Amino acid sequence: YNSAQPNTRWYTGSGIYRPVWLYTGGSVRIPVDGVRIQTPDASNEISRVVVETILDNDEGQSRKVTLKTRIQNRAGECVSQEKTTVSLYGHEKKTVRQVLYIRNATLWSVEEPSLYQCGSEVRSDGGVLDSADTTFGIRRLELDPMHGLRVNGSTVLLRGACIHQDHGILGTASFKKAERRKVRLLKEAGFNAIRISHHSATKALLEACDELGMLVLDEVFDVWNHCKTQYDYSLRFAKNWERDIEDLVRKDFNHPSVFMYSYGNEIQELATISGAWWCRAMAEKIRELDATRFVTNSINGLAALEEHNGQIAADMGILPQEVVDRVMEGTYDGDINELMTVLHGAMNQMATHPMIDEAMCEAYSCLDACGLNYMRDCYELYAKQHPNRITFGSETLPPDIALNWEKVKAIPSCIGDFTWTGWDYIGESGIGIVQYGEEDTFFKPYPAYLAYVGDLDITGFRRPISYYREIVFGLRKKPYLAVQNPENFGRKENKTPWTCSDLIAGWTWPGQEGKPCKVEIYSPSEEVELRLNGRSLGRYPTGAKNRYKAELEVCYEAGILEAVAYDSGEEGETVCLCTAGEQSRLKVECDTEVLQAGEQDLAYLAISVVDENGVTRAEREASVAVKVNGAAVLFGLGSANPVSEENFYDTTRTTFHGMAQAVIRSAKESGQVEVLVEAEGCESVVLKLETVSEGQDEKRKMKIGEMRKEEMQKGALQEVREELGKQEREEKGGQINE
Repeated sequence: YNSAQPNTRWYTGSGIYRPVWLYTGGSVRIPVDGVRIQTPDASNEISRVVVETILDNDEGQSRKVTLKTRIQNRAGECVSQEKTTVSLYGHEKKTVRQVLYIRNATLWSVEEPSLYQCGSEVRSDGGVLDSADTTFGIRRLELDPMHGLRVNGSTVLLRGACIHQDHGILGTASFKKAERRKVRLLKEAGFNAIRISHHSATKALLEACDELGMLVLDEVFDVWNHCKTQYDYSLRFAKNWERDIEDLVRKDFNHPSVFMYSYGNEIQELATISGAWWCRAMAEKIRELDATRFVTNSINGLAALEEHNGQIAADMGILPQEVVDRVMEGTYDGDINELMTVLHGAMNQMATHPMIDEAMCEAYSCLDACGLNYMRDCYELYAKQHPNRITFGSETLPPDIALNWEKVKAIPSCIGDFTWTGWDYIGESGIGIVQYGEEDTFFKPYPAYLAYVGDLDITGFRRPISYYREIVFGLRKKPYLAVQNPENFGRKENKTPWTCSDLIAGWTWPGQEGKPCKVEIYSPSEEVELRLNGRSLGRYPTGAKNRYKAELEVCYEAGILEAVAYDSGEEGETVCLCTAGEQSRLKVECDTEVLQAGEQDLAYLAISVVDENGVTRAEREASVAVKVNGAAVLFGLGSANPVSEENFYDTTRTTFHGMAQAVIRSAKESGQVEVLVEAEGCESVVLKLETVSEGQDEKRKMKIGEMRKEEMQKGALQEVREELGKQEREEKGGQINE
C-alpha cells in the first residue's frame, strides 16, 4: 500500500492499473514497437516517409522473406507502398529501412490532426508470417528564438496543461475511454498542449492526443539520485535510467503529438558537477535514440539552490529578516514548497538573481528549449542576455496566467505556458484550498486528499479559472461571472501561490440577503456592466489592459445577476447567474447509451441537484445513491470535494456544489443495463443503457446509419417541396396559403 511505503508526493496507484497485453508470433516476426516511422520531409505537395522495421529471426537457419509496407489514408485508400526482399541469418535481428513518398499529403497539426495507417507484412512462400499496424502523422517541427515553435511552418504558442496520471474517482486505473475523455475536455477548455508530469504516458493517452490534436511534452523523471520522498525512484534511478529512456522513446516514436521529451522535473542536484554530468548524459542519450524531437528539462532554479534561498531572498529584500535568519541557520523546517508559500509567489522574482543563471548555465546548455518552473521573470532577461536560448513556462501558477501569457505573446523566444495543473489530482493534498482565519500552509491536514489546483476538477467539470484562462488565450468572447460565498466576505483568506479565488458560478445564497459578497467578472471586452434584477450596478473596465478581470463587491439579493460586455460603447454578449428556486429534482446526464462488452468501456454520469428551471442548487449538498443492475457495474462514485472521508467505491456520495459523478463499467457479456439514481427529497431517475458485443454494435451502427440516411432523404425531399412551393407562390403573387 502507498501509505505503508510512501514513494512520491502524489497518488501513483498500486498494483496493475494499466492494460497488460500478451503478444504471440511466429519464429520470424516484427517485435513489439518494432516499426519506427519518420517524416523528414513533410509538405502538402510530396512527403518522404522513412519506415524502419525490425525483423527478428528466431530460427536456427537462414530465411529469405519479403517485407511489404502499405500506407493508407483515413479513408482507407492506399497512398504509397513498397516491397523489399530481406535475407536473415539464423537468430539474426535486422532493421530494414524503406523510403516511401506520399503525394498531396495531409499534414498533422493541432487544428487538423490527420493520421495515416502503415501496414507491415512479413511474407514467405506466399504466406504471412507476421504483421503490424502502425498509426502515424506527417508533420514538420522547427524551433528557433525568432519564430519560436513551428509546426508545418506555422508558429504555435503552447497553451499548456500539466497533468498527473490519475483519473479522479477511478484512481490511476487507465481505460481508453478515460484517457480520451481527459484529452477531449482539456482541448475543449482551450488547451493545445499537455505536459506529462512526471510519469510515462499511456499509449491510450498518446493515441487520443494524436487523434484529437494535442501536443505532448512527455516527461519521465521527477527525481534522479537525490530523493524527494522516502522510498522514491532515486533508489533505482542510477540502475534503470537508461532502460527507462529507451522504453519512453520506443513507445513515443510514432506519435505525431509528441514534440518534446523532458527528462526531469525540479531536479535538486542540477547545480552540482554530478547533476550537470547527468543532465548532458541523458540529453545525448535521447538525441541518440530520436533526433526528430526536442529535448528539455523542467528546471526550478530555487529548488536546485535550496540552501541559498535565504541569501537570495535577503539580497532582493523579499523575506522578513526572521525567516531569512532561520533559513541561513538551517533551522527553517519547511521544504521549498512551504518556503514558496510564505513568499506568496515571489519565486518568479527571486529566479532572476544572477546566482540562478550562473548555477544553471551548464544544465541549460544541454537543452533545445529551457523549461522553467515558476521563473517567468527570466523570459525577458534570458532573451536579452542569451539570444540563442529558447524558454517556456514548464510549470506556472494558475492565478498568473494573464501576466504569463502577456510575456509569451511578447517574447518570440518564449514558446508557451504550462499551468499547474490542467486537471485536478489526488495527492499534494489541499495546496489549492482556500482556508479562512488559519495559518498559511502548503499541504492541508486530513481529510484533505485532493490538490484542488486544476482548471478542471477531478470529475472534468470546469472551474472559474478555466473560463478566465480561455478568455486570456483569446478563445472566448462571452464574459464569465463567479461569486464568493457571502459567509466568507471580509474573512482573511489564507492560500498558497497556487490557489485561485474561492468562487463558484452561483447566485443562490439563502439567509445571506443584504450581505456583501465578492464578485469577479472575466471578459475580453473593454468594459462590462453588472446588472442585478434589471438595474445597473455600474460599468467596470476589463480587457487586456486590466488583465481581463473586474473585481467588485455586491450586496446579495435573490434574482438575476447579469454581466454585459461593451466595446466602443456597443453592447455585446451577456452572461447571467440565476437564484435557484425552492424545488429540487435530480438531473442525470450520461455520455453514452451503449457500452462495449468486455469490461473495458465506461459511461460517465453527471449528477446534479437542480430546481424546477434546471438551475443547479449549488448551496445544497445532498446524499446521492446509485444502483446498477444488468450487464454493467458501478465502478466509481464521487464528487470534486477536496476534503472528504467518503469512498469512491461506495454506492452513496454527497454532492459538492450540487454535483456528483458516477462511472459505469461494462460487463464481460452483453445485455441490458438499468441505472437507478436517488437523492433525498428528489424523485428518483432511472436510465436505460445497453452493453453490446462487437458484432451487435456493428449491426446497431448500420441500422442507425440507415435511419439517418432515410431521415436525410426525407429532409431533402421536404426542402425540394418547400422550394417548389416558394416558386409557385412567387409565380402567383404569393396568394397561395401554406
